[in-house]
Amino acid sequence: MSSFFADSYALIEMLKGNENYQSFQSGRLITTEFNICEVGFAVCREYPADAPRVLKTLRKMVVIQETRDEDYCAGAARRKLATGKGKKLSTIDCVGYSVANRLNLLFLTGDREFADMDNVQFVR
Repeated sequence: MSSFFADSYALIEMLKGNENYQSFQSGRLITTEFNICEVGFAVCREYPADAPRVLKTLRKMVVIQETRDEDYCAGAARRKLATGKGKKLSTIDCVGYSVANRLNLLFLTGDREFADMDNVQFVR
């Protein structure tokens, strides 16, 4: 069974039923509580009545990985480097990317800013 770090974009696409993400759902999906928070915000904003059910489903789909101080530092460095290259990466995405690298997992996303980066499984 393959494992991937699923960022917020990927998780939202899975919840929306994007067929391009269907094959990843049979694998082991790792994410952080920050990503759950980001998805939760989007779901509560768009579908407030369904949010509790959707978030409960989401938590069953993933393994929550605890973040470490080293992830924050690596994420900050990644964001600074990317900003210098004209990319707009969120802090949460940079921390997630750092966690994925620490765990030797591909970072699963559809965020175009990550499309040409190493260790990324880019899916739209």
